[in-house]
Amino acid sequence: MRKYIRDQVIELLPTVLEGIAYAKNAQSQQAKAVLSDCYAAVVSISEGLEAGLSEIRFHFYSNLLNKILDILEEINENIQTSNSVEELTSKAEELFGLLEKHLLDESEVKIEVVFMPYKASMWDCFESIWQAAKNDERCEVTVVPIPYYDRNPDLSLGEYHYEKNDYPQYVPIVDYQEYDVSARRPDVIYIHNPYDQYNRVTTVHPHFYSYNLKQFTDMLIYVPYFISGAYVNTDAFADKHLTSCVKSVDKIIVQSETHKKLYIESGVEEQKLLALGSPKIDAIVNLELDSTSIPEEWSRKLENKKAIILNSSIGPLLNDPNYLTKLKMRISEILAFEGLALIWRPHPLLATTITSMRPTWQDEYKEILQLVENSSNGILDLSSSTIPATVVSAGMISDLSSWARQYIATGKPVLLLNGKSEMKKDRTCVFDHFSCYFIYDGFSIEEFCQMILNGTDVKKEARMRDLVNSGINIDGTCGQKIHNSIVS
Repeated sequence: MRKYIRDQVIELLPTVLEGIAYAKNAQSQQAKAVLSDCYAAVVSISEGLEAGLSEIRFHFYSNLLNKILDILEEINENIQTSNSVEELTSKAEELFGLLEKHLLDESEVKIEVVFMPYKASMWDCFESIWQAAKNDERCEVTVVPIPYYDRNPDLSLGEYHYEKNDYPQYVPIVDYQEYDVSARRPDVIYIHNPYDQYNRVTTVHPHFYSYNLKQFTDMLIYVPYFISGAYVNTDAFADKHLTSCVKSVDKIIVQSETHKKLYIESGVEEQKLLALGSPKIDAIVNLELDSTSIPEEWSRKLENKKAIILNSSIGPLLNDPNYLTKLKMRISEILAFEGLALIWRPHPLLATTITSMRPTWQDEYKEILQLVENSSNGILDLSSSTIPATVVSAGMISDLSSWARQYIATGKPVLLLNGKSEMKKDRTCVFDHFSCYFIYDGFSIEEFCQMILNGTDVKKEARMRDLVNSGINIDGTCGQKIHNSIVS
């Protein structure tokens, strides 16, 4: 039986009791009509329970409901003959109380939980919550990937994408065309796209905008697909975090008490905020990878080499007119190192962003893709998951991004291409990344590559200390605690 049906039954019980109380003091004909409605309501409750419960459990409730129906008939008879019904109404109240208690504790009542990711590469923000939910006998869990569109330069809808085949094989997928959210009315919906129609690069199908989904559930939850970093002030935080979905959702999962405080200072109601950590850290702490998940081409290019990830995010592309020139130079520098392999992972939306917002850059970008693909020690990672690259690499060079923060949890070194370590003193850190290595501290790509080859990392202890101080539930239990909190 679905939870919302059980809840509708419980909400009906006080109405029936009010009818009994009214009939007790009404004229006989009025009392008869009201009690007839009460009788019909109890029959309706019985039919609903029969449809939703097993035969054994329904038999238990059927006995209880039949007693209630008998009492309703007795109350009506006594009212018609002007006899007292005080004892009978007290007995009815007792039986309704017993019915409510058993319904609240009913093990066959299921909470329907639906995860609605749109980018398979962002599944890691749901993975550990999904694992906890599917292992909970109280829940019926469904994963319904939703479609999205690229934006054209004029913001019209461009290419259609539906990534239902890109999720891990162990995750059962239901096609969005086969899941009618308006009819199913799930108890819980998890989303990770916060922008609705206001993203200039992509948009999910309008049917799945947060304010549309909210019509069909009592618990809409936003789990950020990224790990928040450090902010110069509340306004800078609000610019990134006060997205369209904030008004619609019931709960927002936040990384820490500092994260929660910044949301509150930005005007978000405290009751919407659950400071339980980031499931993206779970994805690293609980990491398991079968060797067959490594593509054969990777294995060949990685043989007898240490791998360095070059992670290219979107933000710097939009702010630096020389972005592609610098990118090509950095790729060439890493590829030139004997004993190293490069895994270049452009952000999943980097090519789409160039098409939408920097269309004149497309040819140069394609040349860089070919440079990596045609090299003997270069790997172009366009896969739906960051996990293979995370596992096989020895270090990362990155723009300041969510994946770079997540990667810190591996204990491996990170060289950041923007920012300086001294900026920490002027920032509020939701996540403290300032014990990484920084280009603008004078630490070069060449030095970092040599450090990886030598197996040294003098900042590791400080990074791990800052990681522990940055978040809540960084021990791999975040997803379980989110699930427990939402179910409660």
